[in-house]
Parts: sequence; structure tokens; C-alpha cells
Amino acid sequence: MRYNSLFRLLGLVFCLHLLSACTVTDLDDDGNPIIPADPNAPVSYEHLSLSEVADTLWAPRILPEARDEAIDWPTLMARLAAPGDGTATSVFVHFDGVVERVDTSRIRGSVTVKVDDQDVVLQTGRIVRGNAIRDASRYVVFDDFKNQIRFAQISRELNSRAIEGAGALDESWQGQPVSVIAAITFDHGTLRDAVPIQIERSGE
Repeated sequence: MRYNSLFRLLGLVFCLHLLSACTVTDLDDDGNPIIPADPNAPVSYEHLSLSEVADTLWAPRILPEARDEAIDWPTLMARLAAPGDGTATSVFVHFDGVVERVDTSRIRGSVTVKVDDQDVVLQTGRIVRGNAIRDASRYVVFDDFKNQIRFAQISRELNSRAIEGAGALDESWQGQPVSVIAAITFDHGTLRDAVPIQIERSGE
């Protein structure tokens, strides 16, 4: 009799142990279990539009990356002067300067900022060329797209969000000191395809 009681007790302890090891899974509105996403699973944008992909990347990832990890102007100048392998490189950079010119007369609008003795032309028009933002960010990875065309086209969406976020600039900015965060491509000692992520009057 004592053995039966002991076996029942051991069985109860075993069942309680199994229950304690179980994970409670939430259910959706249809009563189906909600399975958490595997953090190690590869990213897939297959079923998202390019606009949705850009929304997924821009505010949660790229914008904080640009603000927190942008290199400073002296670092950019050192990299620009260093011998390269001829491969274009894109980076996020933070710098202070003075607005020399604002051109809103064309669809490819621009703002020219004098930084030390260097002119930096920031694209501000509705049409923005280049892949500076896409290539500067570690979060935009070709293998996540599985499609060369979509990878090329995501630049347009990211550029559009940058221009919208930077805000409208007019002639009243001329002569004003500004603080800028931008994505810039450089190669062969030349800066090109600069896109402002954030541009503010200094002191504001």
C-alpha cells in the first residue's frame, strides 16, 4: 500500500514538473496560437510593397542609425583623402556649416552648405539621385530582397522619406549656420549624391 502511495506521489510530482515547463501561448482572435517570430530567421520583404519595406526600415532603424552613428566631418575628410580602391563608399555624416545657396527653381532642388573650405551640395528636390542612404545603412541588405530590381528601387523610397523629414528649405536659409546629418557617397576624392537626413539652423 505504501508503494502505491509513493508511486502516485511520484507521478503527481512528475506531472507538476511537466506543467511548470510548459509555455503559455497567446491566441489570436480566431483561437489560433500566436507563434513568436524566430529572431534568427532571415528577413523577408517578399510580401511587402516597397513603401511598406521603407516604413519598416526608416523610423525604427535607419533614422536612429544615422543620428547615433554618423561620422564627423574630420573623419570624412580623412577617409576622402586616403588612398582608395576605386570603390564608391556611402556613409552617414554629421557636420556644421553655413548655407550659401538654396535652389528651389528646379525639380532637382539643392542646398549648398559651406563646410570649412568645402561646398557640400545637398539634394532637396522631388527627384533625388543615388543610393547614399541605402548603401550607408547596415540594415538594407541585398540578400533580404532576393530581387535586384526591388533592391535598386528601395533607394527612391528611402530618399523620399529623408527629403520629407528634412523639411522644406527656402531662400530665408541663405547665410544661416546649420547643423546637418546626411548620407553621402564618396569616391576618387569627390563627394556626391548627398541627401539630408536632418538639417537644422544652429542653435535651434
